[in-house]
Amino acid sequence: MLEQLYEWIRSIAYFMVFSAVLTHVIPGQAYRKYIRFFTGLLLVLLLLHPVMEMLGMGEEFLSVYRGTAYEEELRQIREAGAYLENIGAESSSQEEAGLAGEEEETGEEEGDDNRISVEEIRIGQE
Repeated sequence: MLEQLYEWIRSIAYFMVFSAVLTHVIPGQAYRKYIRFFTGLLLVLLLLHPVMEMLGMGEEFLSVYRGTAYEEELRQIREAGAYLENIGAESSSQEEAGLAGEEEETGEEEGDDNRISVEEIRIGQE
């Protein structure tokens, strides 16, 4: 019991030091109120953590957070995948149309202009 209390007090002390450093590092006054608000919310969660564990709500709270966070990450991954598929389909169709038109006009491939030729490589001193 005393070990848990010691860990709880130590985590609060570390958090307070971290939040103090963070508020002093951020330049300007505009963001300080947001940082103080956010760190205040985190401090409330830190203070309530032992109480929630004693009441058996710690696991429930964690499962709700994990479920919500998992769903949000899954949604973002799906959106990114759909976006990349759309970009891939659009760019491949544009490249096919563009390359076919340029090859007919110029008679050479587009990639030839982007090549770099290396004449000589020297390593070390002479």
